[in-house]
Amino acid sequence: MSTFKTTHELPVRPLRRTEYEALGRQGAFEDEKVELLDGQIVYAADEGPPHAAVCSRLNRILIEALPADEAQVRVGNPFAMSDVSEPEPDFLVAPPDVRNYRGGHPQNASLVIEVSHTSRARDLGPKARLYAEAGVTDYWVVDVAHDQVIVHRDPAGDVFASVTRHREDVVRALHHPQVEVDVRDLLR
Repeated sequence: MSTFKTTHELPVRPLRRTEYEALGRQGAFEDEKVELLDGQIVYAADEGPPHAAVCSRLNRILIEALPADEAQVRVGNPFAMSDVSEPEPDFLVAPPDVRNYRGGHPQNASLVIEVSHTSRARDLGPKARLYAEAGVTDYWVVDVAHDQVIVHRDPAGDVFASVTRHREDVVRALHHPQVEVDVRDLLR
């Protein structure tokens, strides 16, 4: 009988965000779309044209509604939300930064949006848990496959106390009420 443990029985050391960023600067992930989730490097989903179409509409809505002195809209950029997680949400509304975050990625956000086509399980599962743990107060999953926007609010530990689904109404951002998204129009 073997005395060696299988890898799933061994303790695993999570990769820290600073280590992940250093690896990225050295070109370790060149030509790979990856993100750091809970200390693990994971591949980002290839979402396709429906995802891109919705992202284009959302980008216009957010940029037109949010003045630069009130918030910075970041598209597909890293969110340095914890020591072991640096996801790259489709949209992140961060506080304005006069240096445009040249010294580091945003560490808090007033709105995070993931547009989901093939990544639905990840966006509603592990990412929702991580965003709740980070205290994100307004997290939306635009579920392209099911024609709905799922709004997560009131983080409590690793879950959101409020989760609502919207198919035909207008959704407003919690901290930026001028951001209005007509779900039917967005997902048409």
